[in-house]
Amino acid sequence: MLDRKPVAFTYRALGDVFCYEIDGDTFHAVVEQSPPLRAYCDRRLRALLEQSRALLQARYNERSSAEQSMTTLLSELPLRPPLSCPPTIAVDAALQRMHAGRVGCLVMVDGGGAPVGIFTERDVVRHAALGTLDRTAAVGALMTTDVVTLPQAATVGDAVLCMVRNGIRHVVVTRDGRFSAVVSQRDLFALQRVSFFRVANRIEAAEDIDALALAAADVQVLARNLLAQGVGAETLTQFISELNDHVVQRVLALELRRMPFDDLPFGWIALGSEGRCEQTLATDQDNGIVFLPPDGTGADACRVRLLPLARAVNAALDRCGFPLCRGDIMAGNARWCLSVDEWRALFAEWLRNPGPTARLNANIFFDLRPIGASLQAVADLRGWLAATAPQNRLFLHQMARNALETRPPLTWLGKLTGSGRGDTPEAIDLKLHGARLFVDAARILALAHRVTETGTASRLRAAADAGGLPRNEADAAIDAFHILQQFRLRMQFGDPAAVPGNPNAVLPASLNDFDRRLLKEALFQARRLQQVLEAEYRS
Repeated sequence: MLDRKPVAFTYRALGDVFCYEIDGDTFHAVVEQSPPLRAYCDRRLRALLEQSRALLQARYNERSSAEQSMTTLLSELPLRPPLSCPPTIAVDAALQRMHAGRVGCLVMVDGGGAPVGIFTERDVVRHAALGTLDRTAAVGALMTTDVVTLPQAATVGDAVLCMVRNGIRHVVVTRDGRFSAVVSQRDLFALQRVSFFRVANRIEAAEDIDALALAAADVQVLARNLLAQGVGAETLTQFISELNDHVVQRVLALELRRMPFDDLPFGWIALGSEGRCEQTLATDQDNGIVFLPPDGTGADACRVRLLPLARAVNAALDRCGFPLCRGDIMAGNARWCLSVDEWRALFAEWLRNPGPTARLNANIFFDLRPIGASLQAVADLRGWLAATAPQNRLFLHQMARNALETRPPLTWLGKLTGSGRGDTPEAIDLKLHGARLFVDAARILALAHRVTETGTASRLRAAADAGGLPRNEADAAIDAFHILQQFRLRMQFGDPAAVPGNPNAVLPASLNDFDRRLLKEALFQARRLQQVLEAEYRS
């Protein structure tokens, strides 16, 4: 009824049943008039996704029973009783309270109990080293004010990502906006044998590329455990991308020891799936360099200096498990080692003349994201692109036409059909004929509505906020996209339905009835999202 497609199942009553017969037009009219009913109908995909995660977790439960932690709510952790104080107490009193409580931090709260700062052992060391540690002063003068908080309903996985991305060791937990507890890196470190922090620490401690390659191999072990725990595809791909970022940053640090560039500001940018923070385990390199030529120095001279470094980094990443890009979209290619002005001129040319090559490049380069310490110029470039793209209607129209050339592998009756590619035409390529449909549509919607986000789910949410997509359609598309990403991860871990030699392909005939239904629902949402593009760019 919801998708206006033929009935696929026969239902037989085993006992007395009262049924109401409702015609399709009436049903759809009621759905439009009733927000609760519409929300219930839209949630069916999410319910299937949650059921799939539960089944997957049960399947791998025995293998990973000691690793069940990333989906745990912060409210369920055995944390110590919270210690807090107003920012007006003296530093000496704060230190005594920390010592008595055997904690490494103290949260500062206002009169309503809301956190306004945090005072940690690292603050003490920093001020002692600077000679600014006045034990009689108010602790508010020494505390860190931009305190990072998460609600009790957040998960351990949320806390891990929060700590790594912000470079902190403590996250303040709140309940209804009031201070509730503190979760530390030490608390989370003890929860897993192969933990995110252990892998990240091994990566950061590697002193050569061989050691780094061994540490990078642990990412697959961790990812398998997280998938078995039922961690969602969005969070899992973010974890993989975050650790891969650590590998890139460590490679850069090691290579910069040999070839320092203190006089030439530059930034390493991730492109494609890495730029979107959607990397699975089967991924190659897509990267580039943005640099700012010093006064009196031309771009060509800077490029000549940077290319040996870029090629060394590309080679090192290959040794660490990131194959070289077959299309040579890498920083070691002079075409993709450009100054800020050169990147802007190149993007402007693609927007003005959206030929096949320009559209292909836009699908990769418009997902750019800086790795590590970023030049402000990279953020400015993304802002310029977001402001300029909506003015080029022809470009968006051509991008939409290009995106609509690939259709979901479904028959007109709604049955799964193979992608018709390679040696197994009955298989479905979950990347090219699945996830890519959402990625392309989200990119176009983001460009049309001045969205600077790069992730597919983030773009769809932001497009809905900007009025470019109904909220219920955006939510359903996000759930469907994550279903396809979860299928891809399963295939890469050797699921029985996987196609040998293609880490992104699945044999529908080898799936059970539930998985086939789940896959069909996800692909139906791809069809609906493409209909949104068709409605906007049909002329």
